[in-house]
Amino acid sequence: MKHHLHGLLVAGLLLLAGCGNPQGPLPVMRLGHAPHDHHAPLYVAAMNPDYFRAHGGIYLKEIEFRKTYDLIAEDRPLARVIVESNTGGEELIRRLAEEQFDLSFGGVPAILNYIDKRDPIHILAPVMAEGAGLIVRTDLPVNSWPEFLDWVRQRDRPLRIGYKASISVQNLIFEQALLASGVPYGTELDEPSSKVVLVNLHGAKHLIPALENGLVDGFVIMQPYLALAESRGSGKLIALLNDLPPNGRWQGHPCCALAANDAFVEKHPEVVDAFTALTLRAQHFLLEHPELSATQVAHWLDLPAAVEARSLPTIQFDVALDDTWDQGVSFWVSSMVDNGKLNGALKDAHRHGALEQAIYDKASYDRARREPE
Repeated sequence: MKHHLHGLLVAGLLLLAGCGNPQGPLPVMRLGHAPHDHHAPLYVAAMNPDYFRAHGGIYLKEIEFRKTYDLIAEDRPLARVIVESNTGGEELIRRLAEEQFDLSFGGVPAILNYIDKRDPIHILAPVMAEGAGLIVRTDLPVNSWPEFLDWVRQRDRPLRIGYKASISVQNLIFEQALLASGVPYGTELDEPSSKVVLVNLHGAKHLIPALENGLVDGFVIMQPYLALAESRGSGKLIALLNDLPPNGRWQGHPCCALAANDAFVEKHPEVVDAFTALTLRAQHFLLEHPELSATQVAHWLDLPAAVEARSLPTIQFDVALDDTWDQGVSFWVSSMVDNGKLNGALKDAHRHGALEQAIYDKASYDRARREPE
């Protein structure tokens, strides 16, 4: 009888343990981002769990700062989130396409490039727009875009302008602005007709050191590197890229989005929808709490708060998957098709008017927006 009672007790305890965690082990969501403030919605989402718990019930519970979190909805754990910082550019999206990440923040042109290769990824939601500019050496006799153009045209030697990656929002806009202004450019120093030489510095972290050491005369880049260069006295801001020609073309230009690997979305739609909804709410938080956001984003990035106070106001976080965003992405596709950067699935989708299905997981975005606030 004693052994029988003991067996019943053990069975009961096992049953209770099973009821306490009916789902079994939490799924793991591997999340990529780049260490700059265009991906600030992630940082404020991670650093304000009490706020987001009270405003919508979806939040990140910190396990290890900047690295590990539990994604929780209505006090129910949905996933263990492993956050990994990467260099950005195409590297983030390459790892997403290869299923090293499940979700990732990243630049829209890089995402388009991998969708064009027929990799199984889609955009879940827009994250931000604008927030990039042109920096030059402080000793150059120019202080505006018109002065920059006049001075470049009069020089005997080409001006060297750095950029971070072969396919990025910043160098694509800058190239289009030079074309619209009739300024010839190239990628080789010995091209006799070039007035501007574009130098790939293979990563945003190399831009300021290259400028300070005289390897380039300026660079195009996203925030917070503009604000950081100015605060260090390394360079001066000539223009935000949204003000470059063609006139009005770059106002509200799409920059970064949240993308996912299709296999993870299919397997864990509830996790994806919850994190997308949290990202959308974090965008609003950045707008509604600018001073706190600047302090927190600076802490995440190990930067002075004054740098982020200067940087964040130049970034548009009030973006949505609407006509303005669609028009901007369609322009990226058209431009990248015309210059030979897209030759596969997106080129075909562009020709047949099927870009929305090729680029977006619209169903997930719509579900995320329907999540109660």
